Amino acid sequence: MKRFWLSTALLFACTLALGSILSSLFEKKIYDVKARLFARPASAPIVLVEIDQESIDFYSQNANLPWPWPRSLYARAIDFLDAAGARVVGLDMVFSEPSPYGGEDDWLAASMRRSGRVFLPLFFSDKQGSAAHVERFALPFAPPLRRLPAREGKVTLPVPPIQAAMRGGGNAQDAPDRDNVYRRLKHFVVRRGRVFPSFSLALASFADPGLQLDHVPFAADGSLQLKFPSKGSFGRFSISALIQSQVRGESGQKAIVDPAVFRDKIVLIGPTALALLDNRPTPVNATGSGFELHATALANLLQRDFIRSVDPLWHWLLVLLAIILLNRLLTGIQSLQRQLLAALAVILVVLALDFLLFFLGVDLDLLPLCLGLVACAGYDAYQRYQRVRREKKLIEKAFKGYMSDALLAEVQKNPGGLRLVGQKKLVTVFFSDLAGFTTLSEKLPPEEVVSILNTYLERMTDVIMAAGGFVNKFEGDAIMAFWGAPLASERQASQAMNAALSCQEELLALNDEFARKGLPRLGMRVGINSGEVIVGNIGSQQRMEYTVIGDAVNLASRLEGINKQYGTRIICGALAGRMAAGEVLLRRLDRVRVKGKQVAEEIFEVVAGGDHAPAGDAGPLAAFAQGLQLYFSGDFSAALEVFMALADDPPAQVFAKRCLYLQDHPPADWDGCWTFTEK
Repeated sequence: MKRFWLSTALLFACTLALGSILSSLFEKKIYDVKARLFARPASAPIVLVEIDQESIDFYSQNANLPWPWPRSLYARAIDFLDAAGARVVGLDMVFSEPSPYGGEDDWLAASMRRSGRVFLPLFFSDKQGSAAHVERFALPFAPPLRRLPAREGKVTLPVPPIQAAMRGGGNAQDAPDRDNVYRRLKHFVVRRGRVFPSFSLALASFADPGLQLDHVPFAADGSLQLKFPSKGSFGRFSISALIQSQVRGESGQKAIVDPAVFRDKIVLIGPTALALLDNRPTPVNATGSGFELHATALANLLQRDFIRSVDPLWHWLLVLLAIILLNRLLTGIQSLQRQLLAALAVILVVLALDFLLFFLGVDLDLLPLCLGLVACAGYDAYQRYQRVRREKKLIEKAFKGYMSDALLAEVQKNPGGLRLVGQKKLVTVFFSDLAGFTTLSEKLPPEEVVSILNTYLERMTDVIMAAGGFVNKFEGDAIMAFWGAPLASERQASQAMNAALSCQEELLALNDEFARKGLPRLGMRVGINSGEVIVGNIGSQQRMEYTVIGDAVNLASRLEGINKQYGTRIICGALAGRMAAGEVLLRRLDRVRVKGKQVAEEIFEVVAGGDHAPAGDAGPLAAFAQGLQLYFSGDFSAALEVFMALADDPPAQVFAKRCLYLQDHPPADWDGCWTFTEK
């Protein structure tokens, strides 16, 4: 227990240090993912009117009015909204300089006074300067928040006529996060002892007099994390459509936009054209504009739909509790796989909980919590690694002289594999034999036989192991090997076939060496078969052998033997052929029943590696395939003609003899399958 609590304290200290550093870098990105994932439609009665590129182009082309526009255009939009019965209008334009068009400021001011419901933004900054008559925009009370930002410098206001006609205004000067993305807005700013609301808060307070600010979960600095609605939550219109609707209405024509759309709505007018440089990136919209940001904040306030942040103290207590629980859980699990699964399950549960809390309106700083859990899992994995490393050294010391390197590596991964247990695996089995070696060994001195055999086995073993095979056993001059165990391989069949082809090439080189020494040349037959077998340590507690058993193994042995029936060197079974298709050049050879089996098996001759197909063989192989198809269909006369033409092909001559026999002894129920009665 002392070690447990010491490790827990160490893990928490590391998490506290690392989490504090990384949280500011990555937590915001996690917040963005959650914001996009859980963006839902907003129900607030908000309509957006865009000063978009379409509107700018319309007045430039049709009225020769470049940007900036005469303020009479905004006046007409306000008149239209006032007549339509809009609850409040937020015009996200400053108008801090007099209009270059004479009388335009008074025109806009007159429309704003008639409406009595128009709000404009204010810009509080720390730049030198001052502005008068801003007190009327201040809140009548100071909210009980400890760290409200103060701006004692300049306040940018509209020109006096427009300022006097405003119903209200609020601060629109806010800064994004360090990565230039807006995720929260500060809703209060202090200037000369008075507290001023944000532009969106001023609009919300006017539109909904029942809004109680003491029920809003502001942070100590007066900020709120934004809960972003999904795209399309707010109705959107081009301002040119509203202006033209007002112009048409003044002349008795039908409006372009139905005024009923704006009845009792909160309307925000703001620029979205890229040329107007009002881009405010958010987690859900990299090209968002300022008035869309105000619309989001406004919707949150009107719907009382907020993201509440967990207090840092409670958050770190939660991290500590999670580390204690996971460390205790992992300590009691012996299996590494179960330990990793348990750690992964806990982390996934925490992730799911974090996303669920966000869906419910609570933002939990996820990164430190995950760091703590990952550190806990990593620490325990390291401790287990050290234990396993010690076990591997003990196993290597005890068994290195009795096992191959491949098997030893597998046992070291899973020491429990030393028990007499087996498992089913898909493997590819390789059997080889030297043609006539028994007769040869009777003619040579024993020491020369052993020398030839050892040289042969050593060279073939090197080839097989280089191809990823596991050399299982030697039985005289026969070699048994397999692929797919202990280590799985998706290319096991092609690896085995390429190994067989390489063995044949190696044997040619070896035969040249034997010839120079006056020794006889050797021939090699190989049978290859893939299938599901039992793999494991077979034997007794005193002597075990890692091997494979099953029908697929027996068939591989039979396929090696029937090479001599066709005059071939390498034959493989149907599944191995399918698994190696496209990687090795194969010839469909026959449909047979080997001795001891009643099930018919398609067999193939392994001709060459896929990249080393012998030139000029396409014709003979195609001709053989044609003859084989005629043979299978029972047209032995036609098949005989094809096979007789392939005089240099041993398998073709075998089938020619069969066709002659079958013509003289027609089978009663021919199914194209040839049955062998000997191995």
